[in-house]
Amino acid sequence: MFVASGSFSVFLIDLAQGTTFRLACAFAGFFGASTVVLFLFIYWQTAGSEVNRIDNLIAKDAKIVAELPSDAVRQFVETRVTGDFHRLSYAALFDAQGHPVAGNLDTLPEGLPPDGKVHITRIQPTERAFDELESVRAVERRLGDGELLVIGRNSEEVERLRAELISALELGLIPAMIAALAGGMFLSWRTSNRVKEVHRAAERIMRGHLRQRLPVRGTRDEFDKLSHSVNLMLDEIERLLDELKATGDEIAHDLRTPLTRVRARLENTRRADATPEELEAAIDKATIGLDQALAIITALLRIRELEVGRRRAGFTQIDLAEVVSAIHDLYQPLAEEKDIALLLETNGSAPIYGDHDLLIEAIGNLVDNAVKFTPEGGKIRVILAERDGMPVIRIEDNGPGIAPEEREMVFTRFYRSGRTKGTMGMGLGLSLVAAITRLHNISIDIGDNKPGCAIELLVNTAGSAS
Repeated sequence: MFVASGSFSVFLIDLAQGTTFRLACAFAGFFGASTVVLFLFIYWQTAGSEVNRIDNLIAKDAKIVAELPSDAVRQFVETRVTGDFHRLSYAALFDAQGHPVAGNLDTLPEGLPPDGKVHITRIQPTERAFDELESVRAVERRLGDGELLVIGRNSEEVERLRAELISALELGLIPAMIAALAGGMFLSWRTSNRVKEVHRAAERIMRGHLRQRLPVRGTRDEFDKLSHSVNLMLDEIERLLDELKATGDEIAHDLRTPLTRVRARLENTRRADATPEELEAAIDKATIGLDQALAIITALLRIRELEVGRRRAGFTQIDLAEVVSAIHDLYQPLAEEKDIALLLETNGSAPIYGDHDLLIEAIGNLVDNAVKFTPEGGKIRVILAERDGMPVIRIEDNGPGIAPEEREMVFTRFYRSGRTKGTMGMGLGLSLVAAITRLHNISIDIGDNKPGCAIELLVNTAGSAS
């Protein structure tokens, strides 16, 4: 029983600390304050209207009676008193010295000026001489013969009306506040359950269950939308972690060979009775191996930087015609050394939004591969054209080409085709090209030039400008 009581206390504390419950309390307070203001306005309007009605009535009666003859005045006073069964009205006629002549008042009300205006005063009725003084609204007027006329009305009706309004406020406001708080507790309980589900899922994810996702109930409310967004983020994090793990495995695998060679050379040189020239040669070979390992790490880090889109901040308006022209000038001497004809065909300017240096690197990498694998006496064409209003860069060569089953795999990291085993490289060049083109929203298509390879880069200008 104690544990249950303690758990319930904790539940109430958690409930009271919930944002939904606090909002419900705030709305309940706002509703209560609005209701009080509304009732005060009604109270002021209703009570004020009743008071004005009474004041206007007795002031008008006093004005009319004051213009009547003396006998008519006395008759009015007697009639008003005898016809009031509820004992709410007061009327009295006094002589010039203040002695009562007729009516239900024995004395002139204290502090009531004979100005014909309504005032609040306290009187002692004749028939209730031993009761407490009553608060009335009364008017006093001096008649033409010096007599004083007093007409008043008890404010009991106004007080009763005020009491009824206050009672209505209490009966309406308190249940409404209780209902609002109960609704707040219910909503807070529901929200607390949803949050606890999210917490439990998050704890499982933090314990290493990376495939765990936040619950989605299908109600399409804010929690479902938030859970959906977080689940998409978790999917991307899981993908990046898997990719990072794969990249680490690839780095370890690809670095093992050059580092093992470096270590073996240094070990052999240390054991052998080597001359200074042999030591220098061994150090040079070890340096080359270490440079190769550093180049692999640098290339992978560069690909990662491009994949997360950090270089988009440096995008500007550039002209693809100028880019391909610069690449042609750069690789023309290299092509001439191999007796390869490097041709450039452009069709006007092609402005796009992107990074000039990255596009030089990506397109230059493709041209470099074409020069590398095209035999002597071959031909390479770099074409800048337009298709469906979008720029297209096409690089054609008459080398060995890329087999259809390898055209998707060549863009993966460290992939080396059987045809390229004897050439220099780390298998990261086309991975870098893929990262740069994705950053610029450029699609790559590898085809057959019969013979050779034809690579097309289709620039989506709408996406690259975003």
